[in-house]
Amino acid sequence: MRPFVQLQRENRFEELSAKLHRTLDRFLAFGEVVGILLCGGLARGYGDHLSEIDLTVFLTPGQYAAYKGGKTPVPLGIAVIDGQLYDIKLVDYEEALAREYSLVELWDLSYARILYDPEEKLSKLLKTKLSRPVDPALAGGLLFEAWWHYRLAGDIWIYRGDAAQGHYVLNSALKPLLGALFLANDEYIIHDKWLVHFTRTLAWKPDRWDEELQAALSTGSFDLDSLRARQQALHRLWTAIDARLREKTGTPLSMMQRPFCEKLRLLVEKGQMPLEEWAGPDGSLVNSEPFHTVTRIRDGLVILDVERLLAVQPQEMYSWFYEVVEAVREAGR
Repeated sequence: MRPFVQLQRENRFEELSAKLHRTLDRFLAFGEVVGILLCGGLARGYGDHLSEIDLTVFLTPGQYAAYKGGKTPVPLGIAVIDGQLYDIKLVDYEEALAREYSLVELWDLSYARILYDPEEKLSKLLKTKLSRPVDPALAGGLLFEAWWHYRLAGDIWIYRGDAAQGHYVLNSALKPLLGALFLANDEYIIHDKWLVHFTRTLAWKPDRWDEELQAALSTGSFDLDSLRARQQALHRLWTAIDARLREKTGTPLSMMQRPFCEKLRLLVEKGQMPLEEWAGPDGSLVNSEPFHTVTRIRDGLVILDVERLLAVQPQEMYSWFYEVVEAVREAGR
């Protein structure tokens, strides 16, 4: 089962849906309408007196361009129409079909409901976009961002004794950490507005999820002890989510170290590679650790220095990068 809305307040879904269908013709007045999509909370089965009806109206390219300098038949963005609050968006269908959607956009699209699709073009768009699988390896960057805030910056401000600054940086750890949790469940990353709420109905969560989440959010007495307790809760959640993702992907080190391991293993396998192919167009990767210490550049090639790889010691680089070197050496033994 997909994550779903779980609220105790009165759900006015049926009432709002009926209002929408009574006014649907108003949105066909845009002309050359390819399709109309219901998004937002109502598409996910919930609405209350604070909800707006989120509509995306897809137009042909010519009609979309015509409204750039013209007036639309109904207002765009947040607007009251026939007494109901709407959020209306116009989209060039062909542009939408061609571009790559973000993970958050795909999450919204995965719950969307087609209201009007005479030529089944919206069905094609949804099928095309949602065929992109969720890649759990993308969680590596999110886990690094979370770790940097709760551990690296957190340790700094605990040591320096500034609880307010410490709580501030810990706040920034939670969003990427929860994003990684959704990827661990093979779900697209959810919009901030629903991020915490939808975790409760995910198929997999770390043990004692509600209690641990509360501890990770709580600022307690806003002192250093509460900061340490909050950091420990974030670390427990981070460790559990990372372990789940490592199990899914067969990653020996943490997910945030995975890209570095893969790059170094590739160079061990090849011995040397064209710099642009290995490091990308700007070649900057070679100047960061652990690669700077164990490679050299010659004639446009990045070349592994095998002797340096085998000889490098823990004190020569940051522990995080040394673990990558050690894992690659261990795999080659």
